[in-house]
Amino acid sequence: MRSPATTPTDRTPAHRQAAARIVAEIADRLAEPDRVAEIAGAPDNLMRYPGNRQPVWDPLLLSDGHPGVALLFAELAAEAPELRGRAHAHLSAALGSGLRLLPQSLFGGMVALAYAGHTAATGFGGYATMLAGLDRHITDQVRQRARADRERMVAGEPVGAWDRYDVLGGTAGIGRYLLARYESATERAVRQAAGLALTDVLESLVAAATADDIGCHGTRLPAWWVTDGLEYGLVEHVNLGLAHGVCGPLALLSVAWRAGFRVDRQDEAIERIMALLSRWRTTDEAGPRWPHLITLTHFENGEPPERGRDSWCYGAAGAARAVYLAGAALDRADWRADAHAALHGALTAASDELIHDSALCHGWAGLLQIALRMAHDSADSNYHVIADRLAVRVVDGFDPEAPFGFRYRHSLAARDLDRPGFLEGAAGIALALHTYATRNVPATAWDNALLVN
Repeated sequence: MRSPATTPTDRTPAHRQAAARIVAEIADRLAEPDRVAEIAGAPDNLMRYPGNRQPVWDPLLLSDGHPGVALLFAELAAEAPELRGRAHAHLSAALGSGLRLLPQSLFGGMVALAYAGHTAATGFGGYATMLAGLDRHITDQVRQRARADRERMVAGEPVGAWDRYDVLGGTAGIGRYLLARYESATERAVRQAAGLALTDVLESLVAAATADDIGCHGTRLPAWWVTDGLEYGLVEHVNLGLAHGVCGPLALLSVAWRAGFRVDRQDEAIERIMALLSRWRTTDEAGPRWPHLITLTHFENGEPPERGRDSWCYGAAGAARAVYLAGAALDRADWRADAHAALHGALTAASDELIHDSALCHGWAGLLQIALRMAHDSADSNYHVIADRLAVRVVDGFDPEAPFGFRYRHSLAARDLDRPGFLEGAAGIALALHTYATRNVPATAWDNALLVN
């Protein structure tokens, strides 16, 4: 990782001021929903997947849509009431786009809008009527979905597809929204509905985590075996990442346990997922790590793949945070120590050769937010030094010529993309910089959506 000529600790006040200026600049550039949608919706602002051109912008996405931008203004408005109107404008634009029958997940559709509305309500109140209406649909649908998942596991089938259980498309992400609603709701009916739905979600994830190995390809494989929805060169595997893998359910089960929301065998499920991670834990010159995913070949030869990019979505950084949360939940000092060692190693190994953008998902901002959370939760002062260095990387990525201040590079994009949203865009980068600049944990707990809190 590149180090500035002057050590970050000597220049920390200047770094925080620079971060705050960038946050304010991004907020101004994202203020008008119509302008944001016009720029982000440009015909060439898209990913070119094999056989599929996918625009980055959709008004109902938390990743790249109005709900994701609203998260930034919800957080900023907690301390700057004059910005409430901007949050409301993006929420209104999302609602006005029409609640289409998107697959329901934390990052798309009604749940994405509800999560953004809940975050705004946490910051400055309101939105009770909208949330109550959305919750009626969300809780009914997720209960049916979670029960079907549980029945599939009881029948001895594998999970099949990661978007059944994961953070971005599956029940782990929806469950984090339900836990937030359960903890914050003042109305008994809202709390009860969220609690019943969350119970079903946790029970389905417990069923997956505690299921016996399945017979497949002439061998015994974990029930987390992914067989469906594979594309872009992926093969059947067990996914160990935080975004799409077992670390998402691990994080949800752990934060729910710490919150006192528990179902039968939940602690056993945490231990079983940790046992799977421990089986594939390895150490290299940077420290302990967990691979992105394990294929049949790896199961057959017993050798994990080499270290890849460590970020929030995949690799030792996001996995370390989930392992830390598990250690905090069940009071396992050894898990917490392993998480610290793995995260320090991941941040040491981080480089421009592997990390190509500033975003939350697999960029510098995601590493920054994890480091800031670890700094808050532990007595390890090294995280503050690490956060300074990561903040420098994010600040250095600011491009005043870009419409939203940052551009997104990807091998499947014909040009650098203009992404205003949360997961891979400017709003998410600004949220991490705001956490750094203020030296406070998020007022709205917006990073619940990343399952790091």
